[in-house]
This record gives sequence, C-alpha cells and structure tokens, in this order.
Amino acid sequence: MANTRRNAFIAAQWLFAAAIIYSAVRALNGQWRQAGERLASLHVEWSWVALATVIVFLTYALLIETWRRVLMASGEHLPFDVAARIWFVSNLGKYVPGKVWSIAAMTVMAREQSVSPLMAAGSSILIQLLSIATGIGVVLIAGSQAVEHRALAVGVLVLLLAFVASAPRLLPATARLVASVTGKQVQLPVIASSTVWAAALRSAISWIAYGVAFQFFVRGILGNSAGGTLSYIAVYAASYIIGFLALFAPGGAVVRESALVTGMVRLGLSSQPDALAVAIASRLWLTVLEIVPGLAFLAVRKPVPRPIQ
Repeated sequence: MANTRRNAFIAAQWLFAAAIIYSAVRALNGQWRQAGERLASLHVEWSWVALATVIVFLTYALLIETWRRVLMASGEHLPFDVAARIWFVSNLGKYVPGKVWSIAAMTVMAREQSVSPLMAAGSSILIQLLSIATGIGVVLIAGSQAVEHRALAVGVLVLLLAFVASAPRLLPATARLVASVTGKQVQLPVIASSTVWAAALRSAISWIAYGVAFQFFVRGILGNSAGGTLSYIAVYAASYIIGFLALFAPGGAVVRESALVTGMVRLGLSSQPDALAVAIASRLWLTVLEIVPGLAFLAVRKPVPRPIQ
C-alpha cells in the first residue's frame, strides 16, 4: 500500500512538471531569436554585475547562518565553514531532476560531522518551508500594485503569519505527513517560536536582498533598470518560487525563466525581448554562482569529521 502511494505521488509529480515545462516552452516559443539578437547587442557594465554578485554571496552567507542556527537550536553544533561546505556541495543536487538529492547529500555530509542526519534534513526542510512562506508574503507586499484581489492577498498574508506562528506545533505532524508520502523517515526539529520567527525574518531579508541584486544585475545587462526596487523583488521572488515548486525541473530551468519574463513585462520593467535576454543571462549568472563554490569545496580537502561527544 505504501509503495503504491509513493509511486502514485512520483507519477503525479512527473505529470505536473511535464505540464508546466510544456506550457513554459510554448509561451517562450518564437521569442528566442529576438532574445539572441538582443543578447548580441548588449554591452555589459561589469561593475553593476560585480555589485550584484557580492550581494548574492552575502545572502548565501545569511541563509547558511540561518540553517546553522536552526541546527544549533535543535541541540546540534556545526562551525560556519563546515556548514558552508555542506550547504554549497549539497546545493549541487538541485540541478538533478527531483528536489530530494540536495537533502540526501546534506544528510550524508552532516553524518560525517557527527550531526544527526535526520536533524540536518529536518532543519533544511523547515528552512525551505519558511522560505516559501516568507517569499510568497514578500511577493504579495512588494508586488501589491499587480495584485487584483487585495482582500484575497490580505487573507493569504494572514494565513502565512499564522503558519509561522504555529510552525513549532505543526512540525511533528508535517514530519509524519512527509514520511507517509515519501516512505522516508523525517525528523523535523523541535525549536522555540523565537527561533522560527528569527529564521522567517532572515528568509524575508534574503528575498529582499536577492531582489536588489537582481535589479543591479538588470542594470548591468541592459544599461538601465526601469521601475522600482519593489517590482524587482516581487518578480525575482515569484519566479524563483515557481521554479522551485516545479519539482522535476532541474534548478527550475525554463519554468523560472518563463515566470521571470512574464513578471518583468507585466510590471513594466522591460520589453519582452529584453526580459528574455535578462532571463537567459541571469540563469547563466546564478548557475555559475551556485555551482562554482560547490565545486571549489569539493576540490579542497574535506574537513576532519568531529568525534561524537
């Protein structure tokens, strides 16, 4: 019975992902030539791209520290440099179809450091849940000018706040649900409400920082960045979340770009050819920023495993 349920869940994921990717490719069809011509004519201002890159790496550091603090709140200990290695290397798994490989790699690397693999995976899942919740909230607030049903948006924000507030009590039930669907044992950390709120705040700050970095990147690629900063925050966060939820699109490929183009055009940030050029350029940029650190950590000597206390 459990195997049948897991197989049905996996099949549903594949069908959903295939439908999303098909729709995204169809939406972008016919625009690639225009985007290629626009990319060929671009004169990149590297100072803006460099500034955007610095902000992205600072945001990575914030996210790593957020995960580390949740781990510490659950009774584990992990130095920042070791946490950074685990975070970057396991993050390479996002480019493999399915979203489980990153967590699988994280559990193995955590075990090598005498950190409970279940707690490492559970902390990561908690951070992802908070990141999605805060990301949706940031999108609704930053992109409020594009929201047609304000009452519905307010209702969603209230539900998101309720989710964060009740997260410490919901975690055990969530762990049981994930275990029943995936067939894998999952243990989410039992932590104080103050730790959850602190993690949610850091997640919200990370979305804002990513949006600012994206605006600077657009300015570096196109030579200007029409529109306000809030619009860039909303577009980036929305496209990233949509790409993340496309479970079997490696790194959210194609899906995220389609959402990015749609958002930029709708909020008047650029024309469609420019938006697609930015989407392609940002995909290359962010892929390098995510993969290079992971490969660099793999190339250097592994940290000595900590003895079990």
